[in-house]
Amino acid sequence: MKSPIRPKSSRGGPKPQASKAPTSHRTRSSDHADQRELLYYGVHMCEALSRVRRDAIIRVYCTDQTSRALGPLLKWCAQRKKAYHLVTEAELERITGSVHHEGVAILALVPEPWSEEELLAALKLRAAPLLVLDGVQNPHNIGTIMRVMANFSWPFLVGGSDLPNLTAAGARMSEGGAEFVKLVRCQNLPRLIGALKRSSYRILGTSSHAEASLYTHQLPERTAFILGSEVHGMSQEMEKLLDETLVIPGSGQVESLNVAVASGLLLGEYTRVYGLLGEQ
Repeated sequence: MKSPIRPKSSRGGPKPQASKAPTSHRTRSSDHADQRELLYYGVHMCEALSRVRRDAIIRVYCTDQTSRALGPLLKWCAQRKKAYHLVTEAELERITGSVHHEGVAILALVPEPWSEEELLAALKLRAAPLLVLDGVQNPHNIGTIMRVMANFSWPFLVGGSDLPNLTAAGARMSEGGAEFVKLVRCQNLPRLIGALKRSSYRILGTSSHAEASLYTHQLPERTAFILGSEVHGMSQEMEKLLDETLVIPGSGQVESLNVAVASGLLLGEYTRVYGLLGEQ
């Protein structure tokens, strides 16, 4: 399917009409209850958003240079009476609060996180391996993890009630992966783990002190990996729920891996064994 942001020709789209854009845009990305919209930015993120959830778009910002490649999207905005603004690089930096906007930003509605009940209902229809975050808060790590998950077709990123909303910076780090991974926020994470175990899932964690290697251990098809926070690691409560603990072999020159890097290695090894989820 051809991308709407990268058409074959860079010309022929609607000429953006001059309009005064705001110099800043506040998003409610820290309040779980109040987040309804987010200012996404970055070419790949906006490309995925416009392809997967175009009807969620509220407003588009772009520079003169990127507007040439955004012709189909801007034409769609004009047809749907959606606002779009032609702005300078400096104005877009102020609007997004970032120098990494890559010439485009889209204000759009944010998908509601799934609940524990919705996840379990989906898993009854089709089982899928899971990645569970225990206390991970860094938005860049969460965005990078979503990028890894989208690459390997893992559909659900699970966390407890403290799982933060996706931020604009996290969405950009996902490089569009955020559009293909559903956040699942559970009010009672241990209860979810118990339900997964009753559905024949094995709950696996990692530790540099474990003896069993990720690369020699037989991973169950119904696997849920749990990864702890960047600073404190996994909570003792979650540690007690693990069926097995694996080590990601290394030189020992560093104590541990970044949580996003560890996620990539875990998902990559599972995919080596079982293939991409869509190919199973």
